[in-house]
Amino acid sequence: MWYEYPIPADFDKQKEIIRALRKWIQQLENEGFIEGFAFSHYYSDQRDPKEPDELRVRFQYSDEQNRDRIELALESEVKNLLPTYDKQVRPWVSDTTEDHVLQAQEFGSRCAFFAWEQIENGRFPESYFSQASILKTQRGVVAKRIPLEFQTLFSHALINSLGIPKNPDERAILIRNLMDSTNSQTKQDLIDWLQKKWIDL
Repeated sequence: MWYEYPIPADFDKQKEIIRALRKWIQQLENEGFIEGFAFSHYYSDQRDPKEPDELRVRFQYSDEQNRDRIELALESEVKNLLPTYDKQVRPWVSDTTEDHVLQAQEFGSRCAFFAWEQIENGRFPESYFSQASILKTQRGVVAKRIPLEFQTLFSHALINSLGIPKNPDERAILIRNLMDSTNSQTKQDLIDWLQKKWIDL
């Protein structure tokens, strides 16, 4: 069974915490204490403002008897960076959630850990993973070109390298992700958002 540990923090602190936990989490898996791990960032500018800003760390335990020990260690690790942290725990997702949904979350988290390993090894500069949003200046709109290109192309490279066809699968993935990120419930919602918000890159 999976368990989730919400850690209240702003987005920058969330990133700092999960990167600090990476080697500890990987060690837990290497030593057989957990079978899987995942994490997600939640913050108000991307989701419903009523949702708290928090990092959600998730573990699938290989043996429930290890849970208390690992939860105490997690609390200690997080308190090194967030002294006010008070451990919370809850089951992650209901019995109705299909395995492929959990596995997709886990795979994404494993990819993030691999990326940070490559940064730490000097293979890729950390600037590739910096904010790549459009910047508005007094003279107009300027894109942070290199991070934007890198992030766009690594998404395509992952899909392509796994042998997932560009058409129709990759196209459908990108449209679905865009609908999710814009809170569009229907195709018309997405069209309306594009007409009102789209900035030509």
